[in-house]
Amino acid sequence: MLELLIAIAVVMVLAGITLQVMNNVRQKAYLARATQKIKDLGQAFVTYTSDNGGLLPRENYSGSGDTWDAASDEEALEVWYNALPTQMGYRSVGEIGEEGKPHIFYDESYPLYVSGAPYPKSDKKLEEPMYAVGMNSRLQRRENDTGNKPQGTLSSIQAPVNTVIFLERGMPKDKKVIRSQANFSASPKAGPKAFAGRHNQQGILLFADGHVEVKSPSDIITGSGKVKTLEDGSSVVWTRDPDDDPN
Repeated sequence: MLELLIAIAVVMVLAGITLQVMNNVRQKAYLARATQKIKDLGQAFVTYTSDNGGLLPRENYSGSGDTWDAASDEEALEVWYNALPTQMGYRSVGEIGEEGKPHIFYDESYPLYVSGAPYPKSDKKLEEPMYAVGMNSRLQRRENDTGNKPQGTLSSIQAPVNTVIFLERGMPKDKKVIRSQANFSASPKAGPKAFAGRHNQQGILLFADGHVEVKSPSDIITGSGKVKTLEDGSSVVWTRDPDDDPN
């Protein structure tokens, strides 16, 4: 009986090690595929700004929310989820909505689908697009005098090598690495507190110069929810002017 118990214990330990190894391999594969997707998105972003006089794409549609119907509105043409897939030769989110084929958005081959993101397994995800990557919402600020939110230009970004353009954004089923994180809503824009650490507590950031970095949410926000700045020792900038407070 003792030998049997020892054998069972050994098998359980080996099974645990095997599962951990398999999970690590799976997470590395997810990370590699997600990194390539976001790099491709970055290339489309650079091409878009070049073709549009340096203008940044819009972060979201300011009408009735970013539903399938809203995405197909003419005023949403320059929102990034429409402009960049079109730049890459894919259907825009608006076109997917017009065609009534939301499953296309969640296909592995679609440029906005992020491997490893916890999309709902049910058809609930088809009700509206759920974004696992979002545009940095600190780049486009409302003007105090008019209330408008200009697109901004690439040339206005003073530290492109440090400034985030896109980030893996939190979805409802993503686990928060830091308790103070918020807004895991799967919307098309995201701030630093919505940065998802879904690859072994790390996520991908795309910068204005086109390169990507893998970081932990703890690298960019404190436990109390304060966004770290260059003065705090962070290498990441969230606003077009590094001196602007991102908090």
